[in-house]
This record gives sequence, C-alpha cells and structure tokens, in this order.
Amino acid sequence: MSAFMHDVARASLPVAIALLAFTAVARAALWADDAAVVRLGRQYLEPLSIWCVGAVGVQLFALVAAGDAGALSLLLPIAMGAAAALLRPSEEDVPAPAAGPRKAAPPAPATPPSAPVPSPPAPSPAPASLWVKRADDEPARNGSLWSR
Repeated sequence: MSAFMHDVARASLPVAIALLAFTAVARAALWADDAAVVRLGRQYLEPLSIWCVGAVGVQLFALVAAGDAGALSLLLPIAMGAAAALLRPSEEDVPAPAAGPRKAAPPAPATPPSAPVPSPPAPSPAPASLWVKRADDEPARNGSLWSR
C-alpha cells in the first residue's frame, strides 16, 4: 500500500502545481481590460482554487500514508495550499467590470398602484402517458419485450 501511495504522491504534485498556476492566471485575469477575460477569470477562479486545495490535500495524505512525511517534503504542499487559499476570490477583492454610462432610474410613483387581480391559471394539458399508442407508432414485433 505504501508503494501505491508513493506513486499517488508523485502523481498529485504536478497536478497541484498546474492547478495553482491556472488559479494564478485566473486571478490575474480579473485585472484585465477586456470584459470577456474578466468574466472568464471570475467564472473559473473559485473552482480552480478549490481543485488546487483538493489536489494538495491528496498530496499531503499520500505523503503521510506512504511514510515519506518529513518537514521538507510537507513544506511545498502546505505552501501551495496556502497560496491557493489566498488566491480565492472574495467580494471586496473582485473589481467591478467597466461599464458604460448608466441611465438614471425612472422616478418612483408617488402612490403605489393597486394590486393586480390574479387571473385564474390556464389549464395545463394532461401529460402524455408512456403507454398511449399513437397513430404514427410502428407496431411492436411479436415476442419482443414491448409487445402485448
């Protein structure tokens, strides 16, 4: 089992490094001028950081399970996990996208309008049954699973 965990530890380190690099790129994309790049950075930053922390967790578990845990061997995954956690998005850190001039909101009416009278719900069509035979259905073969 320890040989297997040694292989898992060796394989998970490059994955964690790549995910940390992609997380850093997604974080840097938030400061781009292009709105599409900022949108992609926002979309992928949180999942990449979560997956990076997960890969670091696998790395740490595999190192301990393989018996290779030492101060120096645990230092790199712990530092990578801390970096991934620091790169995670937060509400105050995410800059608002550059937008054009906004139109002023229409003024609120002085008196609230009366509540609309609810209309009766429209009758919904009955769902078709799975066993209803339509005219365009082909006949089932005799002796097949769906024949009667």
